Amino acid sequence: MNRENETLKITKKTQPVMFSIRVDKSVMDYYDELASKTNRSRNELISMALEFAIGKIEVE
Repeated sequence: MNRENETLKITKKTQPVMFSIRVDKSVMDYYDELASKTNRSRNELISMALEFAIGKIEVE
């Protein structure tokens, strides 16, 4: 195996913060079910969804 072109990329560690939001129960139920199916926490999935939305939201 040629490892000359392989690199190990180390990114800056992010600093998580905590904040509260209120959502419809159906949203919480959706993420609870998704968490169960994916073996990830609800918090992790919501964080991933929020990060995904960055740059994809358009204000009119």
